[in-house]
Amino acid sequence: MPDDSSLATLRAAIDAVAPPVEGRPDAPPEGVERHVVHQIELYLPGFTDMLAALLDAFAADVRPGAGFAELSREERGEVFRLMAAEESQDIREAVDALFVFTLGGVYSESAAPPGQRPAVWDRVGYAGPSFGHPDYRTGA
Repeated sequence: MPDDSSLATLRAAIDAVAPPVEGRPDAPPEGVERHVVHQIELYLPGFTDMLAALLDAFAADVRPGAGFAELSREERGEVFRLMAAEESQDIREAVDALFVFTLGGVYSESAAPPGQRPAVWDRVGYAGPSFGHPDYRTGA
């Protein structure tokens, strides 16, 4: 499990990727952080702490002496742009993974308690998973 400072940095990154919008609470849905950590740790065990360290290191380029969590949303966006423009493919992929896992957590079933339909699905007009359409099955 990542340490507390890494989790604070990750929360700030999630907030920057999926900021509050009209009709949605100020924070991403409960469970998003858990989803992002789980996916990152499946990909590379222990990488959540490394990702937080990378975000903090790039934050110093945007505002010297500041950690990522201390930056404004606009400054956090600048960190993402710097990382996405890096020569190192690994750093670019770390940013990509953070975005994919965050958006997946916000709009997936992990954004709701087990057995409940995520409220975000109704707001975006998603009917939920389809278990097939009988009219399209072969041999029907």
